[in-house]
Amino acid sequence: MEVTEISAAKFQDMVRVAAHRINKNAEFVNSLNVFPVPDGDTGTNMNLTFQSGAKAVLESDSDSIGELAKGLGKGLLMGARGNSGVISSQLFRGFAKSVEPKKTLSAQDLADAFASGVETAYKAVMKPVEGTILTVAREGAKAGLKAATSSDDAVEVMNAVVKGARRALAKTPDLLPVLKEVGVVDSGGQGLVFIYEGFREGLAGEIDDEVYVPDEAAMNEMVNAVHHQGAQTQLNPDDIVYGYCTEMMVELGKGDNTKPFDYETFRHYLDDLGDSTLVVADDEVVKVHVHTEHPGTVFRYGSQFGELMKIKVDNMRLQHESIIEREEAQPAADQPLAELGVVTIAAGEGLGDLFKSLGVTVVLNGGQTMNPSTNDILEAINQAHAKMLWCCLTTVTS
Repeated sequence: MEVTEISAAKFQDMVRVAAHRINKNAEFVNSLNVFPVPDGDTGTNMNLTFQSGAKAVLESDSDSIGELAKGLGKGLLMGARGNSGVISSQLFRGFAKSVEPKKTLSAQDLADAFASGVETAYKAVMKPVEGTILTVAREGAKAGLKAATSSDDAVEVMNAVVKGARRALAKTPDLLPVLKEVGVVDSGGQGLVFIYEGFREGLAGEIDDEVYVPDEAAMNEMVNAVHHQGAQTQLNPDDIVYGYCTEMMVELGKGDNTKPFDYETFRHYLDDLGDSTLVVADDEVVKVHVHTEHPGTVFRYGSQFGELMKIKVDNMRLQHESIIEREEAQPAADQPLAELGVVTIAAGEGLGDLFKSLGVTVVLNGGQTMNPSTNDILEAINQAHAKMLWCCLTTVTS
């Protein structure tokens, strides 16, 4: 299918399929996440970030791609989570700037927009690292620009972007030692490839059978781990230098006695507090992502320039440790299934020990106002590893 002019409706198709792609494959992307820290949430963050932007696009009735792309960029920024999520927001912020005055896009416009996104994203990152999502985006854009010199078919340009991004993704372990150490490609780069593949499918109006869809076999090949463990289990939580993934969004100038905002001063101050620093600002808000040991200092500094709209802190050491504990609790792949497994919920260690003494396979801690989640119960069922399972899901208390 040849497309020489991308309409607003076609752009919405591209975003819709891309949103489906990253949502479908978020857990696979999580399993690859070892850089900048092995907290296993890159796929989740990129998915939530992109869904926020997609919502703005799909709910719009505009017939202008410039307007739709602006909504995509703003939605991504407002919903950006994590390092790769913030970088993704900047890739599409630059994309939006490039197409702002355009109602439709040509193949050249599309290629130029991807290149503009790369330029914007690199400027947002204090210390760009090769072998990451940035590399994948850059090489994809470069391939798209080359294709646009010989074809006015936007599908051909998008094909080139995907192929260039895939080639770069395959080379990320050669650029980033930690990836080669555990045998994975970059998680953020993989997430971006899924998004670009969705763009291509939406643009072409078809699903390509050759598009990579990870299954169990592919995961074993991509993740060099035992018993289907994620890459995070091969790294040590003690190697995390800055343990708190800290994010905030500041509405600039809102409130009393706020200071004038200077981007470079603001960014350099935060960079001294940790690493993986990303500061993105427009006339209204500034979005911050930084890995630090002092989240409170970050929030206090931000509050000098306006009102804190959103704040978030994740303890990445605990996230990493929980991944390891969860993986270690899973039975080995070659371990035979038990004939019967029993899962129950009890409040307190005393009742838990009592149930275990009676032969209960897995005891979940819970009680009134502290019941385990559905996911916790599902993991317990998997951990029981039995042909038949009896679940006592009624909370037992003393």
